[in-house]
Amino acid sequence: MSRVSSYWLFASALLCVLGALLHLAIPLGGPAWYSFAGAPQGLVAMAEAGLARPVVSCIVIACLLCVFAAYAFSALGFMRRLLALRFVLGVVGLGLLVRAVWFPILAVSNPWALGRFCGRCGSLNGFVVASSALCLFIGVGFMLGAVRP
Repeated sequence: MSRVSSYWLFASALLCVLGALLHLAIPLGGPAWYSFAGAPQGLVAMAEAGLARPVVSCIVIACLLCVFAAYAFSALGFMRRLLALRFVLGVVGLGLLVRAVWFPILAVSNPWALGRFCGRCGSLNGFVVASSALCLFIGVGFMLGAVRP
């Protein structure tokens, strides 16, 4: 893997770890943090009611982000080689690239549908653009890890 690809994949892995930590912190901040993070209004209402689903959702997302980071760190040689390494890096990268392109298009063409998945995504706004740019950056890093020579 080239030096640029390694740095990009490393940065992507670190962003996944930071995302996981953020998702673990959100339940501690309460309903206002869910809303700020772009959770759908229904999830915010569940957090206000003290239901477990918002907490479980954050934990599941944090676990997925940690798995993504583990695969990236494995590809970089920081830990033992994980099963189906290049395949998983490619699937994660492709999924993030699709999300990066799909959300802004959906925000313009069908904001109601996107608003059901994301509380702050009812239009093409700063949150949609910033989160899509982040997914694009991380997705490219994972794809570089998957297609390394």
